[in-house]
Amino acid sequence: MFTTSFEHNLAGAIDIARSAPSSHNCQPWAVHYSPLSRKGYLAIDRRRALKGLPSLENEMLMSCGIFFQHIETLMRYAGTPLQWTWFDDSDTSSPLPNDQDGLICFSPGDLQVANSEAYFYLAEQIQQRHTNRMPYETTTLSALQQFRLQEIFSDSPVQLNMWQDQVSRKHVADLVYQYAALDFADKQAWQETYSFIHFDKNKPAEDGFYLHHLFGKIPAYAEWLFRIGFHPKLNPFTRLLRLPQFMAREFSKLTGQGPQYLALSLPEPNQHNLFLAGRMLARLWLLLQQWGWGIHPLSVLVQHDLPKATLAKTLGMTHLPIFFARFGQIKIAADISPRRHLDSILTID
Repeated sequence: MFTTSFEHNLAGAIDIARSAPSSHNCQPWAVHYSPLSRKGYLAIDRRRALKGLPSLENEMLMSCGIFFQHIETLMRYAGTPLQWTWFDDSDTSSPLPNDQDGLICFSPGDLQVANSEAYFYLAEQIQQRHTNRMPYETTTLSALQQFRLQEIFSDSPVQLNMWQDQVSRKHVADLVYQYAALDFADKQAWQETYSFIHFDKNKPAEDGFYLHHLFGKIPAYAEWLFRIGFHPKLNPFTRLLRLPQFMAREFSKLTGQGPQYLALSLPEPNQHNLFLAGRMLARLWLLLQQWGWGIHPLSVLVQHDLPKATLAKTLGMTHLPIFFARFGQIKIAADISPRRHLDSILTID
């Protein structure tokens, strides 16, 4: 039985939704609610958002869409649904802090009958979903499964494409090998990425990731070599030794295994459409999770103009991709990433 307290249910939904994925696990979400005015908003927390590349803004918007999709669905199942509109300063009880950019405004909807079974099942799915960068089984999607995934995007501006053939795997591997070093070569982008890597497994963290999230279990000396060899201050020396090319080659071997890839694209990738794309990506990701499948975003192919255009042309896409990933049936379980505390995301007057 759920309480009819809107604030209580909102906090509970956000506590679960904070398991949503985000680039570098930066978790760029801020939520505010005022019980007095019965109004709230979701914003991008600029203190958390990535800034190393202009294209990262797309990923921040989609991450916020995933986050909100979880919250809205959980609130509906709790019997305290949300009404929401695109952000408008006049719909908030107080001005936003300077480090937040509003995305949507929300308020309590009419009370409904709670569906506790659906709520707890969804909560379990959200909390068990992890970005999985490990090798996958060679299992391919059935025609019915492909239809179920495509159905999510019907009547929307977002287009879903999928590939599961050997030729596509070779194309993707070649592109990753060709362009993966761009992240290391861009000093500002790599400095930002490096700042999210945690090297001490015993030190608490609330964002970012550990090396084993990328490479699996590796020897201590390998972690030490990575920590020193890829330090941003050694960027010229790192490039001289062609370490980025070595990393790109190893990464391309993994991504070339596929076994399958998916892309989301938009004819008009504006703020609203990117947010909506994130909401649909949340549904797709959880449906794959239900089937025992994982997703590994290949962001390097959509964060830079040249690889993004080359990827679209090579795979015959109508529009430029806003999201590209390899996916497959999970063979090796992924580790849990750190998460922000609820009280650093939600403020209630």
